[in-house]
Amino acid sequence: MKRTVLGLTIVGILASGITVRAQNPARSRGANEAKVRTELMQIERDIGTANVKRDKAYFDRIEGDEFLFTGANGSLTTKKEDLASLDEPEGDWALDAYDPDDMNVYVYGTSAVVFGRTTTKMHNRKNSETRSSETRFTDVFVHRDGRWQIVAGHSSRIPPKKP
Repeated sequence: MKRTVLGLTIVGILASGITVRAQNPARSRGANEAKVRTELMQIERDIGTANVKRDKAYFDRIEGDEFLFTGANGSLTTKKEDLASLDEPEGDWALDAYDPDDMNVYVYGTSAVVFGRTTTKMHNRKNSETRSSETRFTDVFVHRDGRWQIVAGHSSRIPPKKP
């Protein structure tokens, strides 16, 4: 009888040890997901900075080869087209600010989706006219080769507020 009690006690201790070990990855995963959320929100801010600076090298790194962007008007832009557009002259309008906020990040293992709002400000080089606009965006990221890359994006304009 003592052996049975001792055996059950050992089994109980082992089982509780397994339970503790099983819970640690969950805690670690929760902390890691918070870190990933923070990292992806920073990437969105970096995308804003790269848009203002027209940083082709940044977009070449952050966009996956299969990247596809759907514009507010339904247009589709590939990575190749996006990068090529940065070689073209800017035109009359210069982007002064591209500020993402109101972001939510959902992490699914090695994939993540970021939803948010962007406020842009620009000025016309010819007449100094200024404009601002707001959009909602959805970006899809995949973690590979030790980094996050955006593989799909979508933007929809938020109508201006009526006075």
